[in-house]
Amino acid sequence: MVSSCRYLHGPVYHHQDDVENLEAYRAGGYHPVILSNMYHRDRYRVVHKLGYGSYSTVWLARDCIADRYVSIKFLTANASKSTREAQMLGRANRASPKYLHHNFVPPLLDEFNVIGPNGQHRCLVSSVLGPTVSDLKQSFTCDLLPLDIAKRTTVQLALALAGIHACDMVHGDIHLRNLAWKSLDFDSWPLPQVYERLGSPIKQAVVRFDARALGPEVPPYAVLPADLLQLEIFPGDSLSILDFGGASFTSESRTQWHTPLRLQAPEALLGESVGQPADVWAFACTVFELFDNKSLFRGSMPNADDILFEIVDALGRFPDDWWAKWKYRWEFYEDDGTKKTADLTEDYQNTKSLAVRINRMRSSPPAARKAERLDEEDLAGLQQLLTECLRYNPAERVTAQDILNLDWIQKLRTHHS
Repeated sequence: MVSSCRYLHGPVYHHQDDVENLEAYRAGGYHPVILSNMYHRDRYRVVHKLGYGSYSTVWLARDCIADRYVSIKFLTANASKSTREAQMLGRANRASPKYLHHNFVPPLLDEFNVIGPNGQHRCLVSSVLGPTVSDLKQSFTCDLLPLDIAKRTTVQLALALAGIHACDMVHGDIHLRNLAWKSLDFDSWPLPQVYERLGSPIKQAVVRFDARALGPEVPPYAVLPADLLQLEIFPGDSLSILDFGGASFTSESRTQWHTPLRLQAPEALLGESVGQPADVWAFACTVFELFDNKSLFRGSMPNADDILFEIVDALGRFPDDWWAKWKYRWEFYEDDGTKKTADLTEDYQNTKSLAVRINRMRSSPPAARKAERLDEEDLAGLQQLLTECLRYNPAERVTAQDILNLDWIQKLRTHHS
């Protein structure tokens, strides 16, 4: 993959906030998409930018044949060589309707290749969704979702995960930025009306440090993503789980995991084989973030060792094989699991068990939620969910189907689905 930060001769372009890494416009990297460009035999006209990631940029386009707006994900050339995202989406979308995730996976409408100065890029076309749950959460005071939305999201994510796992698939990248709400249908809007709601694209000139002219490998300007929070959304039964670029089949052995470090299971952080149980671990950590404005496990750096420390601090000493495999455990713990309090900074000294982390919601709720606390039944249900999902032995964790049968999830399904 294209490196995101290290280049032999230093950065080429002046940095810009809130856009993709401009240094990745090089061989194997991003395709230089320009507004108003036409793609796939002049079917799709690019009209705005929706977002970006390490291995893709995502654009709003007008489908001139179907007369609707679509989302086009342009993969980097290197990612395009190995991607199976279309295959995974196809598997999920062709599954039997009895699988409960069917409404939670965005349909793949089209796919095509484009050849550009940086290589050949796979392009995936799907329906346009609203803001991610992460963006929505950050729009509220203190980064806290209203409880009703948090509970609805928990139910829908549980259903989505159960359905994906029922297809013998592993998602591999569950977090709040990969969950998005359905927005209102604006296919009938003329482009000026779209710009009136989302704002016209903001273009920022790309400039080289050496002041030389730009080559064809980079666009003349970077585009800030549209503010999808300006669209009306429907946080009911309309959650979609995104980005199947890191998905795999359960029959395949894998050790690489794409989920952010703070959400990774110990087996992933320690380089062992990972599968559906690691999805379940990430699910639990993500649910915690739905109800709190902090992560369940948050290292100060963070790096893998910080997260491993946080996990042990909350859940206790690892089994012997993992304990021996954790190379830098000696910086935090004695061999018997006793914390090296004298050698640690204040942030690391105070033990915060799982119960303590949950109890924080009870004893000192953020100001934004004084009138909207989780009640004792919800707190007990959340603790049970986390306990069952965060067992060290992957074989002992609940399955995604088991999650749907937990009493608390059953209650949420009755009242918030």
